[in-house]
Amino acid sequence: GRLLALDAADGKLVWSVDTVIYEGLFISGPPRVFNGKVTIGNGGADFAPVRGYVTAYDADTGRKVWRFFTVPGEPGTKDGEVSDDVLRRLAAPTWSGEWWKYGGGGTVWNAMTYDPEYNRVYLGTGNGGPWNWKIRSPDGGDNLLLASVVALDADTGKYVWHYQATPGDAWDYNSSTDITLATVPLNGKPRKVIFHAPKNGFFYVIDRENGKLISAEKLGRV
Repeated sequence: GRLLALDAADGKLVWSVDTVIYEGLFISGPPRVFNGKVTIGNGGADFAPVRGYVTAYDADTGRKVWRFFTVPGEPGTKDGEVSDDVLRRLAAPTWSGEWWKYGGGGTVWNAMTYDPEYNRVYLGTGNGGPWNWKIRSPDGGDNLLLASVVALDADTGKYVWHYQATPGDAWDYNSSTDITLATVPLNGKPRKVIFHAPKNGFFYVIDRENGKLISAEKLGRV
């Protein structure tokens, strides 16, 4: 679970940081580098009771710059991170029962994309943990921010917007597939968009500025 910085000229270790805060987490996807920062997430929600999060580190020193949790923790507690407010205000009301005992899931092990035009990082969040919705959230709810695209300010990690592709995911329909940025003509005007095809079988076009859905078309016959 360590993130290592090596000197590109000779391969010598510059710094090393342990990214894991829950037993059972591991790194299974590459870091992303932008504006002097490195972001990394983790995998492991399929095997252990963990909460997803992404951490940004200073590329020169390995110092933690910000950390964003993707699902809420136990009610009444705080992580002391930039995600605290949005999880309490927006996400926690969409969960039920004692989900925090089961982790919640939402790991970000692959999909992270930097947008230089808006200076944002887009995260593609993973499935719930455990998969069975009736265990982790027995009274229902959308379970934000699972199976979602989440936009964060790249400098601070502050929440900007989200779009949830699979509310109340119980099928491993994660949004961990790559997120592609593009500018396309729509109604005669250029529109800055995200292309995203998660595991639920739909192809999403989302407005990068505000997170509004432009289209969601199925990939095959239904």
